[in-house]
Amino acid sequence: MSQPPASPPSSSQSHSPFQSVAVEAVFPTPLWLVDLAPAVAEPLNRRLVAAILGLIEPRRALPPGANWQTDPVIHRRPEFAEVCQLVLQAAKGAQTFLKVSGGTLAITGAWANVNPPGGLNSAHGHPNNWLSAVYYVQIPPGTGAIRFADPRPQAQVLMPPVSERTSFTANDITVEAKPGRLVLFPGWLLHSVPVNRSQQERISLAFNLMFRDFTDKMAAPLWQGTAPLKD
Repeated sequence: MSQPPASPPSSSQSHSPFQSVAVEAVFPTPLWLVDLAPAVAEPLNRRLVAAILGLIEPRRALPPGANWQTDPVIHRRPEFAEVCQLVLQAAKGAQTFLKVSGGTLAITGAWANVNPPGGLNSAHGHPNNWLSAVYYVQIPPGTGAIRFADPRPQAQVLMPPVSERTSFTANDITVEAKPGRLVLFPGWLLHSVPVNRSQQERISLAFNLMFRDFTDKMAAPLWQGTAPLKD
């Protein structure tokens, strides 16, 4: 009489042919989330709300989905000096984390966003800047989010179903926005803001940062010729 086939060995009985397995996160895209202490954020945000609302009055009528935005020069105004210093301090920390040396970061543009009910921001990037940032001043409950899109166009060519969404399989990521939070990210990274479905205004500040002395100190080629020029 023939015997039934043997059952496959259990995981405890089997021996893996692999000596080791490692996963490397290659070409990661950094995001920095900086939350101010409530004792700092709350009085700062009260002052910022008053300053921002004063800048956009009188308000022009908006088409559906649009927002009020100031000119990108508020970093030159004294009422925004404190928040600009906080942004520069956080950006310096990001620069140190990335071990980028030799350049001093400066704010090249900053503006206020006031999203009315129904307002949104379509996907966009911030050209000609190394870092960008957004600081959240007033966020109605349940409306706070910023969405970042996967910058790799090839990543969506094949998207099999997954049992759990992770940073290795997602094609976008949503970060919670809340008052007192500063989010920094590479200026080239596409991002968007979903529709404000509350009945209150959503208020934030946006910043662009670039190296002040990029041309003089950081833009030279990162290589040397094989036939060095003689003086």
